[in-house]
Amino acid sequence: MNFLQEAKKIKSELIKIRRHLHQYPELSNKEYKTSAYIAGLLKKWGYKVKTKVGGTGVIGLLQPATRNPQLATSCIAIRADMDALPIQEATNKSYSSRVKGIMHACGHDGNMTCALGAAKLLAAHRQELTKTVKFIFQPAEEISNGAERMIKARVLKDPLVEAIIGMHVYTLLPVGKIGLKYGQMMANVDEFTLTITGEGGHGAAPHKGVDAITVAAEVITALQQVVSRQTDPADPVVLTIGTINGGSQYNILADKVVMTGTVRTLNDQTHQEMPKKIAKVVRGITAAFGAEYQLEYSVLGTALINTDHVVNTIKDAAASILGANNIITINRASMGGEDFASYLQQVPGAFFYLGVGNKTKGITHPWHHACFDLDEEALPVGAAVLAQTVWSWQ
Repeated sequence: MNFLQEAKKIKSELIKIRRHLHQYPELSNKEYKTSAYIAGLLKKWGYKVKTKVGGTGVIGLLQPATRNPQLATSCIAIRADMDALPIQEATNKSYSSRVKGIMHACGHDGNMTCALGAAKLLAAHRQELTKTVKFIFQPAEEISNGAERMIKARVLKDPLVEAIIGMHVYTLLPVGKIGLKYGQMMANVDEFTLTITGEGGHGAAPHKGVDAITVAAEVITALQQVVSRQTDPADPVVLTIGTINGGSQYNILADKVVMTGTVRTLNDQTHQEMPKKIAKVVRGITAAFGAEYQLEYSVLGTALINTDHVVNTIKDAAASILGANNIITINRASMGGEDFASYLQQVPGAFFYLGVGNKTKGITHPWHHACFDLDEEALPVGAAVLAQTVWSWQ
């Protein structure tokens, strides 16, 4: 079986699906039209469909055409994320987002399309399947809580999932390439909100108040020292302040500043130590300036760690249809995060990258960029690799 040949025959349909999804993006937990569209396609192809799973999630179940109950309960899952980002698209393409201020800047439209393509390819061979295939279309990956809600909704049960596969489009890899990583692939993801409270006053008499903006500036600078001077240089850590808000007018001392940020770590011990290190720095600086602080710190996602034998299955399946020269082994873990990691804490599985970059076409922008796009020639490749992996599992 060579699913790449079959996927190429439905390329125009895959492009049509991708462009529809791209034009009508929806934010996390609001993927109502997206889930309805996906459910409609799955039903059309003969899947048993369940909607409103974990909120707006969709499950598509394809059972083998056999009366053997043991085969019907043996299950492999494919997961795709559905949500978009609050970014105004700047690609000026004919299929650009039609929703103001929202776009698929992370490529989840591509992820969904490849999963849907695999669903159609496998449905055409239902008579030959020996395992149940479960497609999981998940909401809210961008805010890192969709996977947990889907797991609580028992998407890994009934039937029991023995392995799960996920993929993500990646512009740093050229079209036709697959990126695989053994072991740890992505980082722990934390989020924090830091509120610094000072005392307002006139901008012309700063000594009679406590300027929260000045204190915040000292804190931001000092927090980078946690990474560069309090952490082993060989132990990757990222600490980023993403937002900062404070002050009401040019000549008034700000009495409060609120900052939000993220921390990314690969080492579990470092992951556990970071909240204490951050609090210690903030406590010292605010005390020195006579300010107060409140730190809210939460873990959004744990490290994504692939299962070696599942990586091998994807590798062999992809190589059989793409050629071994198109399989790229990734040596370093990314500081990015993926809530697919939550599934991997429950069952064996693996996550891989689908190359969608094309320098000739100017498709090089990274995830979360207003000009993010993907080369649609990659869509049949992604669909075929997913389908071929499921087939290899039989």
